[in-house]
Amino acid sequence: MPSPALTESRDARRHFPAGLLQPEGCARFGMDTLLLAAFAARSLHALSPAERVPVLELGCGVGAALLTVALLEENMTALGVEHAPELTQAAEENIRRLGLTDRLHVLRGTLPARECLRRCREWLAEQPSGKQGAALILANPPYWTRHEGRTSPHALVETARRDTDTALDDFCRSAAALTRHKGYFCCIYDARMLPRLFEACTRHHLGIRRLLPVHPRKGRPAGRILLEARKGAAHDLHMEEALYLHPSKQEENARWTPEALQFCPFLGRPS
Repeated sequence: MPSPALTESRDARRHFPAGLLQPEGCARFGMDTLLLAAFAARSLHALSPAERVPVLELGCGVGAALLTVALLEENMTALGVEHAPELTQAAEENIRRLGLTDRLHVLRGTLPARECLRRCREWLAEQPSGKQGAALILANPPYWTRHEGRTSPHALVETARRDTDTALDDFCRSAAALTRHKGYFCCIYDARMLPRLFEACTRHHLGIRRLLPVHPRKGRPAGRILLEARKGAAHDLHMEEALYLHPSKQEENARWTPEALQFCPFLGRPS
């Protein structure tokens, strides 16, 4: 007879991403998180490693992206970095509920602070193939500037949504500091602000290799861009075929297109 812990983890995986612990007042994870995780999992799959590869997430929140990557790609171990204590605790609990404590870990810290970078490097050095750095880093940086959109009364929401003068640069700087040579950096960003992302990647020697535009539906402009860059590589951009999330208005019998569900099957589950 399975143990209570095993039964809990099986149930949690069966219903994932529903049921994740999310503290009151935090930014709720959603479509962007799941899309980023599916995109990053494809980069990992291309590595075809002989052993588990080390992955980092910068600003992991409640751990939704890391959990998604772990469920899609078993051959990885990961560390999520998060500065908010309530989100760090929630991420640890979510990892425990899904029975992934052997592969996923959380570090409370603020990047690119020197102490946080040091602790990340210590964790990487403990991994079988991590001494040269992370094989892949993923991030979902804030999109809005301080002067855009409506402000939220919740500090955690504001931190997640709103960029400062240095937030995007801090993400890219940290990724470059912690990724191995030719390692991957994957992120999702507002398509309208793509030049800012290009500039930050260039500044920190992250060569852009793959872009996937994400459209709400055909006939609508891209709302998000999924980007893959490689540390120490030249820009060599491959623009992938656009991903359309929702059917046209004439085909609204389903919420998601078959292509979107094939790209990330978790989109079809309630969160």
